[in-house]
Amino acid sequence: MRFIEGIFQGAPLWVWPLLVALIVLGLLSTRTRSVQRTAFFTFPLMVLITINSIASLPNPWVVWPAFVLGYGIGAYVAYGLQSRWILGRDGNRLMISGEWFTMAALMTIFFSNFVAGAVEAIVPQVYQSAEFMVPFAFIIAAASGSFLGRAVRALKYQGPAVN
Repeated sequence: MRFIEGIFQGAPLWVWPLLVALIVLGLLSTRTRSVQRTAFFTFPLMVLITINSIASLPNPWVVWPAFVLGYGIGAYVAYGLQSRWILGRDGNRLMISGEWFTMAALMTIFFSNFVAGAVEAIVPQVYQSAEFMVPFAFIIAAASGSFLGRAVRALKYQGPAVN
């Protein structure tokens, strides 16, 4: 119990409002909604969180190949999945069905970074190992890349209009 208590007490204060904001954003994505097409330009900016995480790792050159591979795979998979969630268009707006994928991607990025911070504080030798860094980089890159793939699909969408 002291271990869990230490993790929560050791986390920076700003982490908790960020978690709440990400949960709210994730929950909003579970509802069918109308989204300005231009809003999809902001989604790929999620990569800024992951790039910062990768750049702060010891020996980042070890993880960049895993990052690039994960980002590309995440973008490719999400590009295909996004077509399932686009219901149609109304002018410059897209009707998007509710889905849990956004919540999963946001929570993957958040908790991967949270775990990385805990591992760095508790067992720094594990944090510095390639066995930790490479899967960590791949996972957060794939989750982050998914936002690029979804944005590209949404911006290219020319399907039927909805009334």
